[in-house]
Amino acid sequence: MMEDMAARIRIARLRAAMTQGQLAERIGVTRSAVANWEISTRPKPNITHLVSIAIETNVSFEWIAIGRGDMALKV
Repeated sequence: MMEDMAARIRIARLRAAMTQGQLAERIGVTRSAVANWEISTRPKPNITHLVSIAIETNVSFEWIAIGRGDMALKV
């Protein structure tokens, strides 16, 4: 089974070699917001934040949002 969104956010952040604080700063949220998004039972980021996470971590929006397709962006 594909990881849930919380796991995909964490995987993307770690793959980009960022701390929760660094990702939070880049997308304009608090570190605790990022920490909460990485916990399955907590509220999920809105679409705007998901787009920002995908851009900042250089992963596919479709992969991070719904777990479909390749994680890495095609160049």
